[in-house]
Amino acid sequence: MARIEEASVALYGLPLGRAWGDQTHQASEIEVVIVRLTSEEGIVGDGFSWTAGVGGRAIVSLVESEIVPRLMGKEAAPRPRWHELWRALHDAGGGGLTTTALGAVDIALWDLLGKQLGSSLTGMLGRWRETVQAYASGIDLNMSIEELEEEVRRWVGRGYEAVKIKVGSPSIEEDRRRVARVRKIIGARPLMVDANQGWDVTGALRACRQLEEFDLTWMEEPLVSDDTLGHAKLRAASPVPIAVGENLYTAYDFNRYLALEACDYAQPDVARVGGITPFLDIAAVTSAWNVPLAPHFMMEITGQLLCCLPGAFLVEDVEGGSLSELGALKEGIAVQEGRFHPPEDPGHGIQFDFDAIGPFRKA
Repeated sequence: MARIEEASVALYGLPLGRAWGDQTHQASEIEVVIVRLTSEEGIVGDGFSWTAGVGGRAIVSLVESEIVPRLMGKEAAPRPRWHELWRALHDAGGGGLTTTALGAVDIALWDLLGKQLGSSLTGMLGRWRETVQAYASGIDLNMSIEELEEEVRRWVGRGYEAVKIKVGSPSIEEDRRRVARVRKIIGARPLMVDANQGWDVTGALRACRQLEEFDLTWMEEPLVSDDTLGHAKLRAASPVPIAVGENLYTAYDFNRYLALEACDYAQPDVARVGGITPFLDIAAVTSAWNVPLAPHFMMEITGQLLCCLPGAFLVEDVEGGSLSELGALKEGIAVQEGRFHPPEDPGHGIQFDFDAIGPFRKA
């Protein structure tokens, strides 16, 4: 197996076409960290992580100072490299910035390996299904109700069979009005809502009861993600299923949630958990607990992984937030009639347009 000879890391602040707003975020750009690993044979693997504006430079520093020196001269083998690096970085934290930094490196290693073998990512992992259903997702709590309706009609027109909107308005009555309008537009299609960790247990339970009549598939992140016991208490009383995971970082985090019966859907973020290697481990944990997998964000890579996993439920397509819509790719990877089709190129097939994103480089 080829050895790693060179590495580089860069941070880009890619502007959103429309500002995002929910209970905890106000964002005008997405930070994307891109790691490039080059083998002694000259093969280049690209990996990436992201933030909503917090921690990008810290991730770059971790990659440059702590990860790259430990990679040089090593075989480009994703699994052993990931576990070595996670152990080495663990004193800085088992998850969070450490795993988000590892995510970019691990994805680059898998890309490099696929290119070396001449195999797509789904070819290396083995396809369970040819395509996977996507749902349309909006960061839209800052929209008027009329703008929200326009957004949802656009999704339905594009063929999405499931949608998700934000909740957490100043009053539950306003949330009810917004959810009712969306339910009327989409009919019997699955409808999910996301509270972005904005409530306490009492407020979340009240909201779930007030929104029960709209037949929600899940209520996402009703409480701060660190509160496993609070989620368990809420799930035991809630008439609406609970989804959690975008702010969990390790297989241990997910196993603790599932062991305490604290959620109904698991939503790992492939970048935040540390890349493809730990994502597959987390998928095995969720499968053992028989809990559906509906990962967060980064559709271009998570869609490929879901095509290879039996417990896959839905892939999230966040309007305006995909690498394609951010203008980061040479060739966009788009959902077609509500389904994600994985690329067939060697590696993960995600090709960055460095000329286009060059003006947005931050570090």
